[in-house]
Amino acid sequence: MLIPERGHILGGTLLLFLLAPMLAFAAPERLEMPSGTEVAVEVYPGQGRATLLWLPSERGFDAAQREHAESLARLGHPVWLADLHENYFVQPGRTSITHFPLEDIVALVEAAAAAADGKLILLSGGRGAQLALIAAREWQLRNPGKDSIRGIILLHAHLYQARPAPGQDAVYLPIVGATNLPVYLIAAEYSTKYSRQQELASAFGNGSGAVYTQVFADVQGGFHSRSDDRIGERDIEARQAFPATLSRAAGLLLRTATPTVALASNLDTRRLGEVSHGDHVLTPIARPKPAPVLRLKAIDGDEFALDGLRGRVVLVNFWASWCRPCVTEIPSLHRLAAALDDTDFQIVTVNVGEDHERVQQFLQRVPVDLPLLMDYDSSASKDWMIYVYPSSYLVDRQGVIRYAYLGALEWDSAEIVEIIRALLSQS
Repeated sequence: MLIPERGHILGGTLLLFLLAPMLAFAAPERLEMPSGTEVAVEVYPGQGRATLLWLPSERGFDAAQREHAESLARLGHPVWLADLHENYFVQPGRTSITHFPLEDIVALVEAAAAAADGKLILLSGGRGAQLALIAAREWQLRNPGKDSIRGIILLHAHLYQARPAPGQDAVYLPIVGATNLPVYLIAAEYSTKYSRQQELASAFGNGSGAVYTQVFADVQGGFHSRSDDRIGERDIEARQAFPATLSRAAGLLLRTATPTVALASNLDTRRLGEVSHGDHVLTPIARPKPAPVLRLKAIDGDEFALDGLRGRVVLVNFWASWCRPCVTEIPSLHRLAAALDDTDFQIVTVNVGEDHERVQQFLQRVPVDLPLLMDYDSSASKDWMIYVYPSSYLVDRQGVIRYAYLGALEWDSAEIVEIIRALLSQS
């Protein structure tokens, strides 16, 4: 079951927990893990509603998550906050979740399930979603006939087997298709995960479990933990309402039928995603192929078609104003355009998923003196299989993609200029 939903901020609910008295502080719970590590869990007491076991993303926890945990406890949800990075002395970062012993995470789930009176919901985000899903399935396999885990809430879940290759569909981890517990996916509209939310939900649907989605409209990724000086008014509203959002999600999961047996699978459902840092140079396409159709309106309203640039070498750059690496590389794109101004080279930028007013406001702060196309509904980005921002493709004179790069670059580096000049030299 898939229920698309746009997130809404409920002023009344927000007022309720802002006026509630402050809790003192979390009671520490120390658990001996199978690895021999003693893990300290922060337990925020609540009464009457589902218990949430909060596992960190690869970025770890900060004060914001603890504030949300206190608010959830005031709403009646006991919260177990497991700061794995601190307990295992692991530095937050992309590969950090690989350092947490799976048997320990399953034991943590066991302990929380035993204390939750049959109403446990797992919560995580980013790459931490992988740990939550895998540990939940392992618990199912070891506890057939039980339904203590009632669902999983995932925020901006990162569940790729590896970073999607340029121009290729993403491949999701085996645990996604093997999950039959109810899942509630949350994403902000201005984030890399938003445009692929429904794709991920469909991948979960293969596991036969209920899948719900919610999108916070006009809100940036990371809204739930960023400080006021780094986000806008809508983001602040979303952050303040985040505990109420989680509470409603938990309530929906509790009302959803929960399987008592794990889904059978002959795949490696314990597998974690690979982390690739990539090279800082354009990647040649092993099997060059014609560029997808690109027909959009420019920000000034003029029609644009990539076919109209046939005979030129074109760099197509997909970006968004909320994406810091995208903004960082803009000056180097300008320098590259200037360096090759006397050639048949053209840069075309494509803004993905933002409205005209938002982009115009951005341009007042950061001028973009390059052709700027507007992919308002993200349809072009899906045609070009964009999963990472920024993503760039170098198209030759015949309209064939020859190079690509996922992420930000210094575009006027000698190596890149040499690659482009080599393409320009070809007829």
